[in-house]
Amino acid sequence: MILGIVGGMGPLATCELFRKIIEFTDADKDQEHLHIIIDNNTKIPDRTDYILGKGEDPRTELIRSIIKLETMGVDYIAIPCNTAHYFYDDIVRYTKVKILNMIYETANFLKEKNPKDKDYLLLSTEGTYKAEVYEKTFSSLGLDVLIPNDEDKKTIMKWIYGVKSSEFNVSLGEFESLVNKYMKNKDIPIIIGCTELSVLVERIGLTKKYFDPMTILAKRCVELGLK
Repeated sequence: MILGIVGGMGPLATCELFRKIIEFTDADKDQEHLHIIIDNNTKIPDRTDYILGKGEDPRTELIRSIIKLETMGVDYIAIPCNTAHYFYDDIVRYTKVKILNMIYETANFLKEKNPKDKDYLLLSTEGTYKAEVYEKTFSSLGLDVLIPNDEDKKTIMKWIYGVKSSEFNVSLGEFESLVNKYMKNKDIPIIIGCTELSVLVERIGLTKKYFDPMTILAKRCVELGLK
């Protein structure tokens, strides 16, 4: 089985998915790891800009990457960008290769592995919030998504674009101060709904209970690749 990764959204997040897949693979030598082909397509336009009505449509470049990976012989494809899943239904029709849906994989994982929690605080891009990428999938499985206010959404976006610029100028205290406002005296789990935030929370050592869709996706890639 050959895994294809549509990368470049952003490059550091793509690298992080690759690293996680390697670390989650039970291998003693090179030959026991997955065969992976990455198209680090940095020409894919900003997904949030398009959803907010101020940028180019990313679907053409997304489809270009998917077709390229298919012609290179991949058996399944992962897309380490939460916001890009807004276009999932539009792009799957252009390939016969299975494209994993990170949002569905996350919701299904939580339903099976964390059944006691029904409410989750979503941290993501403004595009993911506006497109309700998580709400639609989560509600179909009886899960609820809590959304930050507009001011905090913009703060989260600054964090995200900071990571894209390789700037990690967010402290653990700042991060947890924001999320604490939505805990409502409960231990509400956090969904790290942006792959740049996945990188950030590992850097700052987030102590709150959280689930990382990119980690869930990485484990699913390994599971399918070793069948």
